[in-house]
Amino acid sequence: MSEKKLSKADINRIAARGLFVDANYSRERIAETLEVGIKTVDNYKTKDKSLGFDWLTLRAAKHIKDTSENKENMYSMFMQYMMDSLKDIRENEQLSAEKKTQAIVSLGDSFSKMGKVARQEDPEAYKLGLIKHVVQHILLSLKEVLDKETMEKIIDVVYSIQEDLIDVSI
Repeated sequence: MSEKKLSKADINRIAARGLFVDANYSRERIAETLEVGIKTVDNYKTKDKSLGFDWLTLRAAKHIKDTSENKENMYSMFMQYMMDSLKDIRENEQLSAEKKTQAIVSLGDSFSKMGKVARQEDPEAYKLGLIKHVVQHILLSLKEVLDKETMEKIIDVVYSIQEDLIDVSI
């Protein structure tokens, strides 16, 4: 079986696609980087489209995927921050009971506002972020008291019902 060697034009076309989709480069910047003309970049784009690689669609899909993952992580990190802050307030011996109460109320208010914004901005990512946070904490707690074999069974169950976990109302 002989391997087909890519031409310089094919290598540049693939590189141009990567720069456009992954690095978010403009056509002009791609042309400058690859030391070709803008018309050549347009030709690469046209050829790729004929081969099933629509640059704009690929860029949009990447953006949507990255945005969704970042939002899920953001909500999960916010939840962790809130839990850590609550723990710090409870354990702070220098605060009076009244000050602790005020701090907890303020924290709760912030949490409520973040939740409202998150639900309106992207309800699906918000739900997935909450689910991820809850499942992580449950599994970490169980990990401390269960043997490895039982933990593996629990993880298998979580994977088998993950579609059902996503279908929740919050």
